[in-house]
Amino acid sequence: MASLAPLRPAGPFLALAAASLALDAAPQVPWAAGVAGAGFFATAAVVRRGQAAAGRRAARRVADDRILRGHGVPNWREQELTSHRARVSRQREVRRIVRAASAERLPSASPLNRAAVRSSAALLAALVDRLGDDRPVSAAGILHVDQLLRDADSPLYGEHDALLPRAITRVLGALEP
Repeated sequence: MASLAPLRPAGPFLALAAASLALDAAPQVPWAAGVAGAGFFATAAVVRRGQAAAGRRAARRVADDRILRGHGVPNWREQELTSHRARVSRQREVRRIVRAASAERLPSASPLNRAAVRSSAALLAALVDRLGDDRPVSAAGILHVDQLLRDADSPLYGEHDALLPRAITRVLGALEP
């Protein structure tokens, strides 16, 4: 079952929107007033939810910067990064990259260095296995995985094939708590 936590900041506005729609049951209140009020409150709920999401993204950026600089790991961020869900997500992403670099697939518009990925397939498989095993991982290691997979300056997307095996080896080392 999906969590209702993302709706929590918008909750009061959603309740007011429902109450506004309930005004339509009163015959002396024009129906347009109830619908307009519900629309305003629903719009406010969407705005409030967006503000809360932006605040969470900013807090994650600050926490990630602190983690990578070695200034401590906020407990809430460590739990997010090292959760089973986060690890499975990174596993899928690595598998998707390996599949995209396969010799059987046609090249795409992706800037992926396919030759380097194919030559480092064993190390990438080790990374997938490490993310999938039951041993704990470090939050900083997960952030290094993110940099490897998503950063435009990553050896996955660079021209120098020799850099990728070293980068994957560093990431595997960083995953150790």
